Parts: sequence; C-alpha cells; structure tokens
Amino acid sequence: MKNSTKQYLYSVLRQAWQELRALGNRAAQVLMQTPLPRLLMLCIGIALLITIVPLILTLFVIFMLVKLFLLLVVMNVRSQKAADKPQWSYKESEDAQLIRVEQITYRHDQK
Repeated sequence: MKNSTKQYLYSVLRQAWQELRALGNRAAQVLMQTPLPRLLMLCIGIALLITIVPLILTLFVIFMLVKLFLLLVVMNVRSQKAADKPQWSYKESEDAQLIRVEQITYRHDQK
C-alpha cells in the first residue's frame, strides 16, 4: 500500500516538474525572440513592481498604526476628562428633596 502511494506521488511530482520545465522553455523562447529594448522595459517594469508594492503595503501598515495610536490617545484623554469631572456634586444632593407620590390622577380633556 505504501509503495503504490509513493509511486503515485513520484509520478505526480515528475509530471509537475515536466510541466514547469516546458513552461520555462517556452518563456525562454519568447524572451529570445523579444527585442532588447522591450526586454529592458519589461525588466524595469518588473523591478518597479517588486519595489513599489512592498512600499505601498508598508506605508499602509504604518498609517494604520498611527491612526490606531492617535485613536487610543484621544480615547484616553476623553476618559481622563470624564473621570476628573464628577457626575454629581454634593451640593446638588443636599438640595434634592424627597417627594412621595400617593396617588396620580389624570385630567381628561372634556369637549
């Protein structure tokens, strides 16, 4: 059972390698037929793509981290302001009176 599995994996890997080699040979033939100025422009384009994409991703991550940091600072400042400001004062609590409601009657509008 193990032997047939190994043979199957070997045949799949061998076929994949042959496909990759054929693809590489085809790409090499196309490159050999391409004129040098076009090949140079292709290389410059690939180099720009390789350098600009990581730069864009890095800047995106940096700006998101800065935004998160500023958000945390603003939330911290607001929470400190809310903690420093009392919700109620003792003077207000001394001025409050207890009112007992015995019965509530509603006036009906009579026409």
